[in-house]
Amino acid sequence: MRSRTTRRSFLKATAATAAALPVASCLSAPERTTFTSGRLRHAGIGVGGMGRADLRHIASHRNVDVVALCDVDAKHLAAAAELHPGARTYRDWRELFDREERNIDAVHVTTPDHMHAAITVEALRLGKHVYCQKPLTHNVTEARRVAQVARRAGVVTQMGIQNRSGKPYRQALALFRSGALGPVREVHVWTDRPAGWWPQGVGRPEGSEPVPVHVDWDLWLGVAPERPYVSGYHPFAWRGRIDFGTGAQGDMACHLMDPALWFLELGQPSRVWSAGPPPNDETFPLWSTVHYEFPPTRHTTSEPLKLTWYDGGYKAPQYLLDELEAGEVWSNACLFVGERGALLASPYYAPRLLPKSRFPDVPIVDLPDVNHWHQWVDACAGKGRASAPFSYSGLLTEVALLGNVALRFPGERLAWDARRLHFRNRPDADVFLRERYRRGWSVRGLG
Repeated sequence: MRSRTTRRSFLKATAATAAALPVASCLSAPERTTFTSGRLRHAGIGVGGMGRADLRHIASHRNVDVVALCDVDAKHLAAAAELHPGARTYRDWRELFDREERNIDAVHVTTPDHMHAAITVEALRLGKHVYCQKPLTHNVTEARRVAQVARRAGVVTQMGIQNRSGKPYRQALALFRSGALGPVREVHVWTDRPAGWWPQGVGRPEGSEPVPVHVDWDLWLGVAPERPYVSGYHPFAWRGRIDFGTGAQGDMACHLMDPALWFLELGQPSRVWSAGPPPNDETFPLWSTVHYEFPPTRHTTSEPLKLTWYDGGYKAPQYLLDELEAGEVWSNACLFVGERGALLASPYYAPRLLPKSRFPDVPIVDLPDVNHWHQWVDACAGKGRASAPFSYSGLLTEVALLGNVALRFPGERLAWDARRLHFRNRPDADVFLRERYRRGWSVRGLG
């Protein structure tokens, strides 16, 4: 790597890899057999916050007609209806499906995490293409079930990890495929969430508040346990609440652990354990460190691959960063450590090869961003493939949410039997792989 000739060869190989890099690159083929001819008739379920962004991106495709909108918040619904005056509006997603089943081809599901699975499964059973925000589901069992239903439905699916289609990750994949790292022995992944983003490590709010007239609180709760309205839940601070969200790991691991599973072609982990601290009854902890072991693949050493997740502002150990001459590192990143070098990837910045002295001034091949939403719309018409179908994103979600189970058993190495959805050495942990839905909100095969 130090010689001019070797470096030139390396750059040539990287450029060749980038030129051949597919837009859609996932571990298994998308579960698509049914396509939509003509224009895609789309319904947006959840049109505030990130739902507003999803609707805007999907609607900007020239072959999409937005025909229906749904949100439990009347203000969000009215704002979306102004932009799409011809769309019929609903507060209840069940009513939308009852009335619009024959009028729609596809939906996006951009709600709090606890409602993803119920809405998505119903849409799949009706034969609709689905774009669902990350994490795909609220718990591990739901993720497995959603992937199974999608496979049987034979429609086009995509999870909302738009960074997968962005330039930085595509550039990182090109560098990885150049072979500069050698076999990978460990991966470190970290995020700055939740600090400053939403509350974690806090108890349940006391008392209750009047429900705003524009919010249907019963519909917002949906499958979650009954509880009084508190303004801190809607529209954003639910993310750290165990009943509604999936915390820092659920929120960000689907973005930041994605390169690890994707580049290394990882499957299910064999073990997972947490260094603590545990969650309380209401929220996930302010910070956590979670360790995984994966069986080796053709991209790793012969030993089990070790992957460590950090949140709350923690990062890979400083001694390792110093050894790799990393300098200041980003707040959200994935670090691959191989036998000949390391790769630092982030969804927000161009990747780096480390140590810097071994890869001086390596130019990063310029690659375009790919519109993740339009990619899904095109795939619905049989043009290309979605890069994050539920066949892959279901696995990614399972892996991420296994970390939340491990948080409850600090220091204990949980032996994971993925086929049976079971912890071999701690069967009482299985209860945290699923949840009971609120009375009146049962969904066939879920809850």
